[in-house]
Amino acid sequence: MIYVVIQFVCIIYLIINARFEHLDTLKYALLGAATVIGVSAVVNIKPDNLNIVPTLKDKHKLITHGIYRFIRHPMYTSVLLLSFTLTLTHSHYLSQLIMFILLVDLILKSNLEEKLLTERFSTYQDYKNNTGRFLPFL
Repeated sequence: MIYVVIQFVCIIYLIINARFEHLDTLKYALLGAATVIGVSAVVNIKPDNLNIVPTLKDKHKLITHGIYRFIRHPMYTSVLLLSFTLTLTHSHYLSQLIMFILLVDLILKSNLEEKLLTERFSTYQDYKNNTGRFLPFL
């Protein structure tokens, strides 16, 4: 649960301190990409599989189609892209530190989720070996 609290505190800080008047074409493109990735992830995972806390539901299914074919954690990719864009609008050192904390938090949270998924699904290790964590092909 601490991962979720840290994640939301970081995102809220970055939203509150963003300077939206500094958005330009590149930043709008990044926000658009974050939105497309996030919406694709939610559409592919279906509401009965969605969980913000790093636990698995009883009837949890391993999703490997759609955007999950390329990225294991596309919702985190979306959050990181959104947060990075907000950080670019306000280059204060504290914003950069918060962005770094968010990145570390999501790495640790995804590590926990991947441990649970590996224990539950025998095919997860192969999926993990062929799919990027936050970015395709990495």
